[in-house]
Amino acid sequence: MKEKTLDKHQLRIGLFVMLDLPWMSHPFLTNSFKIRNQRQLRILRQLDIDQVRVDLDRSDIFSEDELGETVTLEATETSEADEDPGSTLWAEKNERIRRLKQRRSRLNQCAKCYMQKVSLARKLMSHLRSAPAQAAEEAHELVDGMVGELIEDAETTVQLVNLKHQDENSYHHAINVSALALVLGRKLGLDEVQLRLLGQGALFHDLGHLKIPTQILMKKGPLTEPERRFYEQHPRYGAEIARQIGTLPVGVIEIIAKHHEHLDGSGYPGGLRANDIGLLTRILTVVNRYDNLCNGFGGERALSPHQAVSRMYSKERQCYDPKVLTTFITNLGVYPPGTVVRLNDARIAVVISINADDLLKPNVLVYSEEIPAEEALVLDLTEEGIGIRESLHRSELTEKQIEYLNLSDKLSYYFQGARGDLGR
Repeated sequence: MKEKTLDKHQLRIGLFVMLDLPWMSHPFLTNSFKIRNQRQLRILRQLDIDQVRVDLDRSDIFSEDELGETVTLEATETSEADEDPGSTLWAEKNERIRRLKQRRSRLNQCAKCYMQKVSLARKLMSHLRSAPAQAAEEAHELVDGMVGELIEDAETTVQLVNLKHQDENSYHHAINVSALALVLGRKLGLDEVQLRLLGQGALFHDLGHLKIPTQILMKKGPLTEPERRFYEQHPRYGAEIARQIGTLPVGVIEIIAKHHEHLDGSGYPGGLRANDIGLLTRILTVVNRYDNLCNGFGGERALSPHQAVSRMYSKERQCYDPKVLTTFITNLGVYPPGTVVRLNDARIAVVISINADDLLKPNVLVYSEEIPAEEALVLDLTEEGIGIRESLHRSELTEKQIEYLNLSDKLSYYFQGARGDLGR
């Protein structure tokens, strides 16, 4: 960064300024921004500060002589309402703060609903051995609740659930996959009966893990060939357990048995091809693979959501139903929730949810040293007129940025409608 300090009367349109002031002592939304108009210049000159730091790398190009000149403000016609441009900007900032609080409240509501579902999943899984019929009934109720939430609002989208500390990852994985599968299933036009089958299949898809030794399931490095062959039987084991429960529908058992099969025959355990794999299973296969890539699977390094989608489309798309994969990617966006990005103005942010009207400009939570983390900006990039320069991996961030953005080692997803009426 090429930095220079100027007298506030030398500031001009096109300079990128960095205000050394508390965030609430000025009416601008951030402490760092490019001056875009005369109104901003007027307000900057009214601030209780004599000198301002500017970042020349993010400013328009000016000569040293230009930067040394005192700038005369243009005379403009002002209406009575515009006589105090600062008061107008303060009103705008306070309105933005109000909207930001609403957005954060909805994110917290979504996280609360997600954790309720994880708790229910943990409870029903604990009943699988001692009371399998009861576990199946609890799963039916859990999925019914999720389907009910989903169909209440036509504009439901996938949301990132920011959870700093996670444990019991199998339950998080089950709810992640269930939520993603239900959203995708609805986008593909499934009716409520099909959605319930899909949801139960998603919840129980890894039932066969009960018969896989912990040292294989939790192994950090790559599996040996015998370990891999053993692990690849878990869909078959899961289907056997599901049949023994006695109350799970045939459609659910089929999802459990085939969720690692691929359309090109490269899957396991049966090496089945397209004609042997139903639509519900095809949906589950896509979302399960995505969540595994994002959260690390079988010793693999976790990918960013952007990297996961890119890998599935560029290197693996022969494995999946084209319509299912395309619909999934379209509804997750170019930068899926959980993707860490660098904005065009160099700020770091994490994508919270997509914007259906512009997949290149999602809603993001922005890292900012001058704004307290509990008041972090949650911006709609279409409103801000800001684009994304690049996606980043979590490993490229500092610990301070990771803490501020509340990023976990694992990603969690749920869904939320435009009204945000969750948490039954």
